[in-house]
Amino acid sequence: MKYSSAELMIINAARLLRDGDVVFVGVGQPNLACNLAKRTHAPNLVMIYEAGVIGAEPARLPLSIGDPTLVSGSLSVVSMYDIFTNYLQRGNVDVGFMGGAQIDKYGNINATVIGGYEHPKVRLPGSGGSQEIAAWANRCYIMTPHQKRRF
Repeated sequence: MKYSSAELMIINAARLLRDGDVVFVGVGQPNLACNLAKRTHAPNLVMIYEAGVIGAEPARLPLSIGDPTLVSGSLSVVSMYDIFTNYLQRGNVDVGFMGGAQIDKYGNINATVIGGYEHPKVRLPGSGGSQEIAAWANRCYIMTPHQKRRF
C-alpha cells in the first residue's frame, strides 16, 4: 500500500496520543492526527478546540477549529476565555498539538508573517494561542513537514 510522507507523519503523530488524554487540538495535520487517534486506539481521547468546544465527537472530519460539526455531541461549548483560563492554565490539558509554519533552532514558532513585518511576503493566520498552549499543556507536540524553508 502506498502512502505519502504527510500520511505517515499523521499516523505516527496519532500514535503519540494515549487513551484518556485531554488534547488541545490545533489546525490542519494535528486535527487529523487527533481525530485518527480517537477513531482507532484512543476512544476516550478528549479533544478541546480553541473555538470553545470540549469533548468533540465530530460525525465527520472538521474543516477548521470552528467547524459546526464539532458542537454536535460535544461535552460542552464554552467561551474561548474559559478554554484558556479554566482548562489550559489550570493544568487540565495533557497535550497541546499544534502545527508550525516555521520553527527556528530554539523551537520558536513563527505563525505571523514570512518576510518583513511591515511588508510581508506571506501573512500567516497568527499564533492561535500557541504560546499559551506550549507553556501550559503538560506535553506539547508540533507537526510540520520537514522542509528547509520551515526550519
